[in-house]
Amino acid sequence: MQSKQLQRILSEYESVPLVQEKIASYFEKNKGAVCYLEVCEENNWKLIFDHLTIRTYSIEEASKPYENLGWKYDEKIDYRNEGWYAQIYRHSSFAPMFIDQSYEDAPENLKIVKKWVDKFGDKDFHHIAVQLPQGVDIEDAIEKLETKGVKFPGKITGGKNTRLRQIFTQAEQIDGLPFSVLELAQRGTDKETGNLYLGFITDQADSLMKDSVL
Repeated sequence: MQSKQLQRILSEYESVPLVQEKIASYFEKNKGAVCYLEVCEENNWKLIFDHLTIRTYSIEEASKPYENLGWKYDEKIDYRNEGWYAQIYRHSSFAPMFIDQSYEDAPENLKIVKKWVDKFGDKDFHHIAVQLPQGVDIEDAIEKLETKGVKFPGKITGGKNTRLRQIFTQAEQIDGLPFSVLELAQRGTDKETGNLYLGFITDQADSLMKDSVL
């Protein structure tokens, strides 16, 4: 029986079937994400998508279907020295799209995104980031997921009481290669605006990129 939380999310994305289908496919293939649904049900947490991530050879091409559905380019996050970059697309009604690619001239050992797309293509979400409910610490969410057998090979990025704390679950494997992960995101207040911080932090994103192959 499908989780009520997931049913609600899929219903919310009914007007954008392209994205709705990718969300459904992601939860079918990622056990950590299914365990998070169980944690939400058990603790009366609302399932909130923080962002949806696509890996691709070409951000320009991969972004077009989403732009046609109302997502608009917001910013570029550049990790030239680490061999990749990302562009963020935001929508007034749905979670942001985080679309990334490797630089063509990057050293082979840094082409994490390209190697993933070589194997899996760019049709599936590499990961969905869930935003933890306000008042829930990321350590608490990790503990609850670990009791269900979910593993976290990397470390939490972002210190306590900072504006953004993140971690990836261990990647699901397909043919012995790391496929998809679940990201937990704990968002805090932006001291400049007094509002919930909704941006991305360069150093943390690159750290997570490396964790995605653990």
